[in-house]
Amino acid sequence: MSLPDFMTDPDAVLNDKDHEWRYNRLPDYTKVNAAFEKEKTMTHAEGSLEWLVSNLVKNWEKEMSYKLRADQIRTINHEKYRFSVNGQKWQTIDEMLQVGTYNALIGDSELYKGSEMDFSESHKLFKRAMRTFSWEVIQVYSAGPPTIAFKWRHWGTMTGDLSVNIGNGKKLEAPASNEVVEAIGITVATVNEKFQIEELETFYDASILMKQLAKNRKTEDGEQASSSAGKCPFA
Repeated sequence: MSLPDFMTDPDAVLNDKDHEWRYNRLPDYTKVNAAFEKEKTMTHAEGSLEWLVSNLVKNWEKEMSYKLRADQIRTINHEKYRFSVNGQKWQTIDEMLQVGTYNALIGDSELYKGSEMDFSESHKLFKRAMRTFSWEVIQVYSAGPPTIAFKWRHWGTMTGDLSVNIGNGKKLEAPASNEVVEAIGITVATVNEKFQIEELETFYDASILMKQLAKNRKTEDGEQASSSAGKCPFA
């Protein structure tokens, strides 16, 4: 079987120079790729299931984060694509492009209000707080098609301060901890015979990243509040 380029090259979609990209330019993943190679916990052999799935998801992330037109996203089946987190409401491709991947993945909680942030605000928040935000496949349980099930890790080092609106006119502020924050989860994907994604169901503690980023958060009087980051149930 001949595999599409987005299954064999993690940066394949960056060759789509004639597509419409956010900010009118191709995104630069140089720092992210360097941090990934240095900090990853898994090394998957070329051609392995984990290597193939990693390439697919990394290309999906680039397209979902930076391409403006749904019809130019090559890693999905546009007619069937939908996405959900923890069994919640399914989101369409148009909804995800509007709200952004961070808001779609985290949603609303005590420490984050995805419903009150647009794409740009959410991406700026995490870029300010973390130098890079890397992602790796830990293990693939089912390779598909049609079903691909896998465990993943998403991490970065908090080198910048956090400042985020949490609703009702309140803002959460926390100085940089200079510590690694991470989330670990499970995703079940349905792909077609071309390995294009039709469904993505992700399961993880959606509040875990913000709990870690808010570790040193300040109270309304400017004092540091005590915080417990908690343990991810998939760790």
